Amino acid sequence: MRRLLSVFIAALFVVIGMPAVQANTLITLSAPSTRLADGRFINNDLALSVSPGGEFGGLFVNPGRGVRTWLIDPAFIEEVLDLADGYVYLDSEGEEVAVESFDIAQQWFNLLVLRSRGDRVVSLTYGAPSLSYLKRYAPGELGVYNRLSKERLQTLMGREVLPPGATVLDTRNPALVARNSYTPMRKVIRVVNDLVTTPDVESLRLGIAKTLNPKLENDDAVAITRSYFAAIEAAQNKIRVSPGNYTITTAAYDLPVTVINDFAQEVSVDLDITTTNSRVITGAVPRITVPANSQTQIKVPLEVIASGETVLRLQLLTPKGSAVGEIERIPLRLAVISPITTWFTTGMAIILLLAAVIQSVRRVRRRKQSE
Repeated sequence: MRRLLSVFIAALFVVIGMPAVQANTLITLSAPSTRLADGRFINNDLALSVSPGGEFGGLFVNPGRGVRTWLIDPAFIEEVLDLADGYVYLDSEGEEVAVESFDIAQQWFNLLVLRSRGDRVVSLTYGAPSLSYLKRYAPGELGVYNRLSKERLQTLMGREVLPPGATVLDTRNPALVARNSYTPMRKVIRVVNDLVTTPDVESLRLGIAKTLNPKLENDDAVAITRSYFAAIEAAQNKIRVSPGNYTITTAAYDLPVTVINDFAQEVSVDLDITTTNSRVITGAVPRITVPANSQTQIKVPLEVIASGETVLRLQLLTPKGSAVGEIERIPLRLAVISPITTWFTTGMAIILLLAAVIQSVRRVRRRKQSE
């Protein structure tokens, strides 16, 4: 009897519309990157995935009821938006295919902003890298990625979002090429980012996190990692010393050295100078500040000790003392007569002159005696 009564009451609550407990809905927007560092896409998969019928194309038809939480990778959103005003992708033969515009991408993003309004939005770590790998080998860099990821997603969505939180760590390793290349890339771009804070440098620093996505296919990981390796090398070479080859003919000389800055931001660097031998002594050079997209010529004081050949090794340093780029080697040909050599030569000339005078005097005396 009691059981029947309980069933009746429950049914009555349903009939009269008693509010039911709504389930939480978790929606994840993330996929392995398909974009190279130069902006080209390695295939057309992303465009297909946000098109009608694609993996993310019908996402907003029925995004779920109840309390919705969106886990969004800002790298994924940036790549989708990059499709909107036209893009280039590589076909199966490696040939470039240009797409003039792709309005579906912008429409997809507009629906995302609309449907997620009022919902909880959480930023994923940029590029969805292996968190277990980063926690082990680069925990400090992971903190930078998470901070920048939140900032970027907020800018993209035009609203406040939550930072990356505690998630179940993916224990799978990234591709071997990514693991082998990540540390050298990270060290170089971190030094460059200490000097320059432009968006393109920040994007390179964030971008290498995409190479650590454990879901990235090996061939794709190779292509993307190589593209970032080349882009980072090019970035560090934007601040450099101009090469040269000099012949010096004076004992004291101010060597003109040109420092070039191709960044769109003023850069301050120090110059460390060493030589391959002791034929020349170099003086100190004060900190160098080079305006954006320009070059500055400085003077390196030299004191020549002996003639011959030597090489100046010039290394740019950050104000914190980290090396930037490669060492520039400047050959010097030293064609200078040292003071000691000059004194010796002059002394010998005087001795020879005196000897000649004495010889002449003796000859005169002999003539007179013979007369």
